[in-house]
Amino acid sequence: MSQHYQVLARKYRPHTFSEMVGQTHTVKTLINALDANNLHHGFLFTGTRGVGKTTIARIFAKSINCEVGVSSTPCGKCATCVEIDKGQSVDIIEIDAASNRGIDDIRGIIENAQYVPTKDRYKVFIIDEVHQLTKDSFNALLKTLEEPPEHVKFLLATTDPQKLPITVLSRCLQFTLNQLTHEEILGQLKFIMKAEGLEFEELALSQIADFGNGSMRDALSLLDQSIAYGNGSVMVKDIKAMLGLVHHDDIISLATHLFNQDAEAVINFVKELSHKGENLAHALKDLTSLFHQISIAQIIDNTQISDEIKALSAQISNQDLQLFYHMGINGSKELPLAPSEQIGFEMTLLRMLAFHSNIETVTEKKTLKIAPKAKPKPEAKKKQKSESVPKPKKKTNKVKIAFNINSQQDWEDLSKSLKFTGAVEMLIKNTVFDSVFNEVLTLTLDEQFKSLMTDQMQLNIQNTLQDHFSKISLNIIFGKPKVQTLAQKEIQTKDEKIAKNQKDFLSNKGVQELQKIFNAEVDLKSIHEITTN
Repeated sequence: MSQHYQVLARKYRPHTFSEMVGQTHTVKTLINALDANNLHHGFLFTGTRGVGKTTIARIFAKSINCEVGVSSTPCGKCATCVEIDKGQSVDIIEIDAASNRGIDDIRGIIENAQYVPTKDRYKVFIIDEVHQLTKDSFNALLKTLEEPPEHVKFLLATTDPQKLPITVLSRCLQFTLNQLTHEEILGQLKFIMKAEGLEFEELALSQIADFGNGSMRDALSLLDQSIAYGNGSVMVKDIKAMLGLVHHDDIISLATHLFNQDAEAVINFVKELSHKGENLAHALKDLTSLFHQISIAQIIDNTQISDEIKALSAQISNQDLQLFYHMGINGSKELPLAPSEQIGFEMTLLRMLAFHSNIETVTEKKTLKIAPKAKPKPEAKKKQKSESVPKPKKKTNKVKIAFNINSQQDWEDLSKSLKFTGAVEMLIKNTVFDSVFNEVLTLTLDEQFKSLMTDQMQLNIQNTLQDHFSKISLNIIFGKPKVQTLAQKEIQTKDEKIAKNQKDFLSNKGVQELQKIFNAEVDLKSIHEITTN
């Protein structure tokens, strides 16, 4: 690269409102005001980094000072426009409030504002990151900001408007600049690559647009880096290597293993990714993004959706997909807290497997895969089958029980007899009986488990009930249980048993003698009951 190389973010910075990407509402308002020459003295531009706050301020300054006249389309050729574009205009004063935040700096602005412009129509003060000013500086600026001389315009920019005093906000027209969309950033990246005459793959630019996260400047900085890494080209394989991304096909394979509830394949796949040195945090983010695409495919019939996404959308219910997405988002937050990135990723995926709506049959299938492969004898199979045959008898008995339920104890006895398993059993143990009316059983579920109770999960519980009791329906409400749930009782019983075992152990004369001889203390957590088969 030559010594005069300009980074892309500066080289392709917009010089007119028509070149601006996004921010339609802000640009439209400013264009109308400029064309009508109906200008306020103070403007505040807010928004995240790299969305065009300072760029819009410079274009505005050029529009009101262009030698042709005030308009939304400055000529860009006159001496004033050229000076402003090069940052050499003496009447356009740009101040970084992060490093010029003291009251003495503001006094300099106030004093300078009193003098007429050297050669331009207006003297413009562009104060970037204005929220960094001190309290005294804001107070000193208020009067000038409210009633500046006619030849002065204030253009303020900040990423954190909440730190500005309300007195400043009330003196300015405020414009909130939105984050740029993926399509807006991608379109600009393609335009720049074509203008530069460089080779690229659209998928690679799409990945850069994703990493820009709504900021054009971030995306262009990453594009600069990618061009240097690819020696003048931007390709998917280079982006993958540079950013540590996992290949799209690998994410598809991982999702397929998840949807097939193949726990062993999931764990082995994660180990392979880890051994290859892949960034597992990015892999989890990409997997969560894939869940979003699959969810869209389930709702909208779009021809642009790939066949592999459509195939995956047919393998999982929308309820399970929402649960997986929720777990993926939480897993990303918990990843830095995990003992290692691999463990955190694996536990997130295992959580998805554990709370699948079809977990009862899946658990049984996976246990057979992972456990030693000992096949049951035909006689044992027949015995199991014969034990599960007499359903009609049970149905008749349970109908009588169902309509006689009038307490939490009745519900606990009934739920135990139905033998729920897996995630369903855990949720059932945290419910309490509310009422039975018109053949509708109403239960209250502890609200801390609300996110786990999907529509599919509730349907599974209701189907189990209806297998034993005809016409019974289920209604689950969320709240704080008024009585102890079965889960709480089990925990209490377990704690009481542990306390009793500890007390019995400590009261043993042999133990007391050992404590006395060795001046030792017993580690209570190490006391466990030994059960023999």
